[in-house]
Amino acid sequence: MKYGICVGLNRLAEAAAAGFDTIEPPINVLPDMTEDAFQAAVAAVEASPVKCPCFNLLFPRTLQLLDTGTTDEDVTVYLDSALSRMRRLGGRIAVFGSGRSRNRPEGMDYGQAFRRLIHVTRLTGEIAAKFGITVVIEPLNRAETNMINSVAEGACLAAAVNLPNVQLLADYYHVDKDGEPIEDIIRVGGVSHIHIATGETRLCPTQEEPGFRKLFAALKATDYQGAVSIEGKVEDLAQEGPAALALMKRLWAEA
Repeated sequence: MKYGICVGLNRLAEAAAAGFDTIEPPINVLPDMTEDAFQAAVAAVEASPVKCPCFNLLFPRTLQLLDTGTTDEDVTVYLDSALSRMRRLGGRIAVFGSGRSRNRPEGMDYGQAFRRLIHVTRLTGEIAAKFGITVVIEPLNRAETNMINSVAEGACLAAAVNLPNVQLLADYYHVDKDGEPIEDIIRVGGVSHIHIATGETRLCPTQEEPGFRKLFAALKATDYQGAVSIEGKVEDLAQEGPAALALMKRLWAEA
């Protein structure tokens, strides 16, 4: 099992010192980086023992994916730029959370929105495939988006898209916030990436919660082969990082 943390590229050294295997930076900032800044980031990743095989925040909030005024060309131009740079940084998994980007517009019925989301997700997967990248759909709680709010809904979207490089993520914080059964990971046949944070406060998980054991048990039951990334607020990475790593490794061993 590999363990990572969702932080920017500028925190590689901190993550390494804390003992993490990987970091998970945002994708949506990559197209706007100057060439000099981007090349410096590539050099930093190549020199670091900590790599970034997974990136999150696939789309900027300014790109409204379900708006009928957003064209396939708009999506393609953005993704070609973002994913080519992500791949150059060693990224192979792109997390499709981006709740505001995938919100159903006011006045659009759910069926139309879902069909549009299938189309956009399939287009995203096809473009990602050119770079050898897998897209993982991240279900988000209802306070953050009005489309794809559960592991089961995410599995339905992935099934409808029907591409080998479009898979599913489960995020413990979102599952817990909306009261989903964590065992749905087993019911849908497993996931390809995991995010974790404390259930109520969305902090770095340094102490055990009852649901954590259910999560790791579900992962063991589905022969999980992916990684776990912390996606929670961190006040002091040097202190909280090692504690969280020790907790996760113990839970995995005991699951």
